[in-house]
Amino acid sequence: MTAPHSNAPVNPAWVALIPTLTQNMVMHEVPEAVRLALNARATEKKALLAMSDELVNQLRPEIERLTADLVQRALAGVWEKRARNPGDGPL
Repeated sequence: MTAPHSNAPVNPAWVALIPTLTQNMVMHEVPEAVRLALNARATEKKALLAMSDELVNQLRPEIERLTADLVQRALAGVWEKRARNPGDGPL
């Protein structure tokens, strides 16, 4: 497998051989290999997004705990600063 971005120069003749996909193309006009590659990419994207959703759902309790801890520490710091300097006014 090759890297998606290589440092090799692009040959303009190769670029001319790459078909341009448009919204007006009928699916039967798209070469089978391109259609399969596009379907594979769409499936891969769908799986990645599903995995992302699952990870966020599994991490949600920990994220909520960390957020609550962060807020409590921040407010405790504000209270300590205010207690040292009572003239600073309201929160």
